[in-house]
Amino acid sequence: MKKLLLISTITVAFLAGCATNYPMATNSVDSAIANAQAKYNKAHSEMVAWGMTKKTIEKAKALAKTNPRKAIALANEAAYEADTALAQSAQYEKIWRAAVPK
Repeated sequence: MKKLLLISTITVAFLAGCATNYPMATNSVDSAIANAQAKYNKAHSEMVAWGMTKKTIEKAKALAKTNPRKAIALANEAAYEADTALAQSAQYEKIWRAAVPK
């Protein structure tokens, strides 16, 4: 019984370690930054981009060679911010029409 518990604990720990490293294996620094830049450009073209998103992308580019893990995290954060800005704009478009008196 103790062997089974030990084996299952080791298996779970191994799988948890693989799950946390999987995004790093498939998402290179360059592709993460390119993804964030593309989403930022879309938000910027619709004039809803947040100012901090561009700064976050610039920080990610600066850290790309020295600290790739942090650069990917920053790029993913910037992509999330751009997506959130676009969603916020879409939500505002729905709401403002209801607020106009008829």
